[in-house]
Amino acid sequence: MILGAEMSRNIVLCFLVTVACGASAYGRKLECSEHREMECEISNFTIVESMDLSEYEFPDHPHLAFGTYPHSDDSTYVVTIGKELADRLQSTEKLEIQNVSLQTMVLWTNLRSLDASHNYFFELIVEPGQNYQLRELNLSYNRFQSIEFVQALPALRTLDLRHNYLESLSFSLFDMATELWKLNLANNRLQTISTDGSLHLPRLSTLLLHDNLLSVLDASEWRFSMLQELNVARNRLRYLSMCEVNHSFPHLQTLYLDENRWECGHLNATIRQLHQLGVKAMAYYDTEDQEHCNTAIDEICCY
Repeated sequence: MILGAEMSRNIVLCFLVTVACGASAYGRKLECSEHREMECEISNFTIVESMDLSEYEFPDHPHLAFGTYPHSDDSTYVVTIGKELADRLQSTEKLEIQNVSLQTMVLWTNLRSLDASHNYFFELIVEPGQNYQLRELNLSYNRFQSIEFVQALPALRTLDLRHNYLESLSFSLFDMATELWKLNLANNRLQTISTDGSLHLPRLSTLLLHDNLLSVLDASEWRFSMLQELNVARNRLRYLSMCEVNHSFPHLQTLYLDENRWECGHLNATIRQLHQLGVKAMAYYDTEDQEHCNTAIDEICCY
């Protein structure tokens, strides 16, 4: 009888422990900071690879922010967002996750706006066949060397890739991005931009390619009918190949050409086309800071 009573007491204790553990499965609820009004900001929190997140309850909020950017925050590190967490953030449509040492992230279909700038980000993981709704994507100041994920994001409207590690790029990746109106590729290491056949981006209004290493830019297959601003300043360009300005960029208003290595004959022919359309070649950088050149056309140096 004593043995039976002892066994019963142990069973009851085990049951209580099991209930307690079950009750705490999502027992660590992450609270929104009071620093922001419209966003749910989470700080003083760390996520690393292989971390068990089952005990955490994440806020069900449409606009989530990890960290306190632009203010310094040494308490928040989100190194990765894996599939487990991505599945639990399906109700989040806008995510800010700057300056938290992010490296990799699985994208979820309902996310419409992502600002993951100022990290160590190098891999955005997408799954084929998914209907991604992402429209605004800021990946500036990161470590991307490849952007193959763009092919899975047909709803993109703005893409900011300033200050990454891109060395070459095929614009054919943007074949499906027919909603794209602003593309910023400035301050990379781009040496070549290629296109497989004709490329038509009907809404692209701004294309920023300044501060790269381009020596040749072949835009002869581009049909950017709504392009208004093109910036190719501070590259190594000798000539810009186009079918005709009015054919490739019929609505062009602003073209920045300064701080390149233009061949004078080609530059003169391009500027004549621009004049016919009422477009003036512009200097993006302060001319006082530029090296003196012996020959200039519309204040753009050539050699």
